[in-house]
Amino acid sequence: PVAETFRVIQGTMNEEYVRTIQGVYQFELSGDNGGTWYIDLKTKSGSAGFGKPPVTADVVMSMSSTDFVKMFT
Repeated sequence: PVAETFRVIQGTMNEEYVRTIQGVYQFELSGDNGGTWYIDLKTKSGSAGFGKPPVTADVVMSMSSTDFVKMFT
């Protein structure tokens, strides 16, 4: 569910959205499919995925992977 959520997020990004938001979010997730994930709404047309963001995060959130999926659905 976590990887699929990030795939959906990645699919909704565009340059206009990135220009508007200008933020990088890092998620430290625990539980199933946990680890470090990110949403970059600052660089080019944006990106999202597993690992550290390509630039320093503006916001770092720690939560369970279950709560993350609930938050985005």
